[in-house]
Amino acid sequence: MTDKNLLHYLQQFLTPERLERFEEVLNFRTKHITVVLENFFKPHNASAVLRSCDCFGIQEMQRIDRDHVHKINRDITRGAQKWVTTKLWQNPETCTKDCLQSLKERNYRLIATSPEPTATSLFDLDLTEPVAIMFGREKTGLSEEAMNAADECVTIPMFGFTESYNVSVSVALCLNELVHRLHNSDRDWHLTEAEKDEIRLAWVKRCLPNIHTLEKHYRRTQ
Repeated sequence: MTDKNLLHYLQQFLTPERLERFEEVLNFRTKHITVVLENFFKPHNASAVLRSCDCFGIQEMQRIDRDHVHKINRDITRGAQKWVTTKLWQNPETCTKDCLQSLKERNYRLIATSPEPTATSLFDLDLTEPVAIMFGREKTGLSEEAMNAADECVTIPMFGFTESYNVSVSVALCLNELVHRLHNSDRDWHLTEAEKDEIRLAWVKRCLPNIHTLEKHYRRTQ
């Protein structure tokens, strides 16, 4: 549970304009959709996806790093790493299983992306329940483990000779379609007030360079 007193204390050190901007963005944030990246090879792709998540209002991203632990490229993310909650899964033996099991326990449907023509069209994907859209490693795609765990496979319709889009482009195309439909649906896709408070506190902390000093002062006064 978020310490609301701490939140109110720290908020006084930010401008009203910054706090107002937080509220504007939070009103469009959602956890109804989350993005799962499995074992990406190129770090700039993971950074580009993180930026897309922020732009489309996706609050949470899952990153399964079995073989490579990537550093965020700040030139690509343009600050998105401060606003999107990234959950890392890095145990080389169990990372995919741990991530997908956690999502299932949170009632997400696991949606695998695939170029196979027999997969469901992205445009027909049902958004009634929360969905976790899974994207696999460049060239090789999702692991067999992830494919077997998927509740459904979707494909992005294509009309050229090339088999697939660049993976970061695929994510952006999927989010553009799904977020647009979600916003125009009767689903309650917004964050709860408790979720907003948790994110508010995280955002405020990331904006204060002297956060450790301020927190120590707050604790002494309680």
